[in-house]
Amino acid sequence: MAGVLCHKTRTAACREKSQIIMHENAMFGKETILWEGYAAWSQFIWLYLIVAMMMVRAALLVRSGASGWGGWLVGAVTLLGTAAALRRWGRYVVTSRRVVLRNGWTGRDIQSIEHQEIREVSIKQGPLADLMGIGTVVIQSRQDDAVIQFRGLLDPEDVTQRIQAALVRRPV
Repeated sequence: MAGVLCHKTRTAACREKSQIIMHENAMFGKETILWEGYAAWSQFIWLYLIVAMMMVRAALLVRSGASGWGGWLVGAVTLLGTAAALRRWGRYVVTSRRVVLRNGWTGRDIQSIEHQEIREVSIKQGPLADLMGIGTVVIQSRQDDAVIQFRGLLDPEDVTQRIQAALVRRPV
């Protein structure tokens, strides 16, 4: 709807993006990608707080006329770049056959568990993560105790439901 101002919650925006990806029916090999995502920006809030402290330090040094503010500024920008790189490092994918942790930079699979091998799907969420609306989806394997963790997801309940729905739909 062009020209219409819409207010959406983070959860609604996340679901809408997931639905778009799901409806695209993107194929990966012989499997359909049902959902994919990355860690939320809020996963790295601790890093942003450190950057803010560094920027305050640089501003105080500039204001006082002391030298060394450039190093603080470079450090803050470097940390922001690190947060962006870390966010894209792990790409989380749920396909019609398996759950995959993929390197977001190279596209190579780091770890995967076939649907028939999944024993349990659960959510880990501390009080601060709950307050920010993020959590970790933990997928455990039946056989070899392999575990895949989708860390820092917005709306982890939605992702868990999508994985469980994929498990029900899996071909026999």
